[in-house]
Amino acid sequence: VDLSNRGLTSVPEDIAPDVTRLYLMENDITRIRQSDFNDKYPDLADLRLYVNDITSIESGCFKGTIIELLNLSSNKLTSIPDLHQVSNTLIGLNLTSNEITTILVEELSYLIKLTGLHLNDN
Repeated sequence: VDLSNRGLTSVPEDIAPDVTRLYLMENDITRIRQSDFNDKYPDLADLRLYVNDITSIESGCFKGTIIELLNLSSNKLTSIPDLHQVSNTLIGLNLTSNEITTILVEELSYLIKLTGLHLNDN
């Protein structure tokens, strides 16, 4: 489902539950809430949220998904989000061009499948 460049300020509620790829890039989304993804999209594997204005991602917001690829580049995040709910599925994480200044080992070490991590331009 491609909802890119639509001027969205939040994740829409009317996305089909069987979505596997969700493209929300180039919008005006400022935060990701637990209610945006929790237990709604069991087949969601590819989530692209780049070029938004995201400053916060609530802990546990990806519960019930199988996200493998998560692109959060070009946002306004100051820390690594809590991704424990996808620690067994997440392969690629892109946090390029955010405002992250410090990363602790504990913020990433639980991501046991992670093979690609992009952190440049922070």
